[in-house]
Amino acid sequence: MEFNVSGTDSDTAQKKGFSAVVLIGVSFAFLMVGFAGGTFVGPTVKNVLGLSNSEENLQVSADTDLEPGDVEDVGASLFKPMAGVFSPDKERFYAEVGEFLVGLKYQGRTRYLQLTVQLVGHDKKYMGTVETDVPAIRNGLSIFFTQQDFAALTTLEGREALRVITLGEVNKIIGATPEKRVADVFFTEYITQ
Repeated sequence: MEFNVSGTDSDTAQKKGFSAVVLIGVSFAFLMVGFAGGTFVGPTVKNVLGLSNSEENLQVSADTDLEPGDVEDVGASLFKPMAGVFSPDKERFYAEVGEFLVGLKYQGRTRYLQLTVQLVGHDKKYMGTVETDVPAIRNGLSIFFTQQDFAALTTLEGREALRVITLGEVNKIIGATPEKRVADVFFTEYITQ
């Protein structure tokens, strides 16, 4: 058995021990810097990415076209759903406008509204002419939907306001009159993400 009298093995062991302590210390320092940075910068980054659930981010912007009061304030009967759309004595005829996928800017990110629009009316002949106007309706609604505020569209009130205002837009696009018009609009699919 040989013994190392020079002490080089113990020097090597001490250097390895020192390296491990330095490595652990540096790792801990990086961890603390990351924690401190995340604490102070994290909320700002979450807001920029649209991931924050704070009350400030959930408020509807003041310049939105959709307010809960808009459902009552639309005004003229041409822009409100007809009373008794589902009355048993009234026949209903449907026209499918189709599916829309719209990109909307929200807190620096692009968010999406996907919806399918159906129109209902009571006059078969008139709804037949509405079906021929579907390309014009789709064009007008595509422009209309891209002008909406995403935050408002995520609430039930905002969705209902959008539905009522969409009815007015459709009737405006097709040049409807109080006697000949689309009675109501339905969103048979509605997804915001």
